[in-house]
Amino acid sequence: MNMSFGSIPVIDLGQAFDNETKPKFLENLRHALITVGFLRLTNFGNYGPTTQDFQNITQQGIEFFELPEEEKKKVEMINSPHFLGYTKLGNEITSGKIDWREQIDLATELPAPTKDGPLYKQLEGPNLWPDERVLPYFKLTMTSYIDKMSRLSSIFTKLVAESIGLSPNALDTYFKENQQCKMKIVAYPADTHYRNDVEAVQGVGPHKDSDFLTFVYQASDHKDTLQVQNFKGEWISVDNIPGSLVVNVGQTLEAITCGVCKATIHQVLRPRKGSGTRLSIPFFRTVDLESKESAVSNISHDVWKLKEERDKTIDRWGIDTGFQYRPDFSQHPAGYAVFRNRIKSHRDVAAKWYPELLAKVLTEIA
Repeated sequence: MNMSFGSIPVIDLGQAFDNETKPKFLENLRHALITVGFLRLTNFGNYGPTTQDFQNITQQGIEFFELPEEEKKKVEMINSPHFLGYTKLGNEITSGKIDWREQIDLATELPAPTKDGPLYKQLEGPNLWPDERVLPYFKLTMTSYIDKMSRLSSIFTKLVAESIGLSPNALDTYFKENQQCKMKIVAYPADTHYRNDVEAVQGVGPHKDSDFLTFVYQASDHKDTLQVQNFKGEWISVDNIPGSLVVNVGQTLEAITCGVCKATIHQVLRPRKGSGTRLSIPFFRTVDLESKESAVSNISHDVWKLKEERDKTIDRWGIDTGFQYRPDFSQHPAGYAVFRNRIKSHRDVAAKWYPELLAKVLTEIA
């Protein structure tokens, strides 16, 4: 393998449930997970959200961002010790720079944890919901979407395990009953000035996702905004294909599989002037915050060889540096690292609820 990827593979989920097509499905999925870290998932309506669900959640997202500022501020994230709620434009940081987006973070609805546990347990808790008098269908739409995406991501997790030669249940120990999954609805306003590809404005800076798997529904039809960096340093655009989800490997899955599944650097550029606001709805499959299991070690020689060939490509081009995240579940539970990532990204929230930890994390960054 001496070339890096130049496109994102398309994976038809329906092929996983036909005995004749499943072997080819697993082969294609294995290739996507190991050599790209990104894929487009299609034909999943029987196992997750339908076209109508996507239409509903898109409409609710549009209506939320059209609310008066005072209504959005009622559910501002700074009011939540669980890092859930609304974030205004320019209030989140990625790769040390300000992201130009507004968003609302939501999650599987759970009660607030007790105060006597470790701080990272505060990542789980209740959502901040907009007033039902102004958005009567928002909560119902979001909870339904989270339920359906949780089911789809659970099914897909078992196929991920199979594709790299493990039993379907090999990764189950990293999840708990009523696992809290998370999602965002994100609005990227169009750039007010014409940009070229060199002077593009950051919607979200270059990064790797920290969780297990991410499933992104691109709710608007924009070109050259979501981009993945291949191992030669080239940016590959992941434009919208109707009826598909963009799926990418998170650094937790990379760590659990000893680097076999690849978390890949990606970014979002602000839409070009005149193209309107880009709406994106990522869903995050997270692991149990208390996970302290060892990384899986019984990966077959054939799969390991594919990883080694990929790593030779990375070493040859020397691009995939930095952004390293290797949670050591024997030293700290998974929630320890996830919590610190939230502290770095949402420093105003951290300053209100966790000032001592924020000071420590900022010292570590420096």
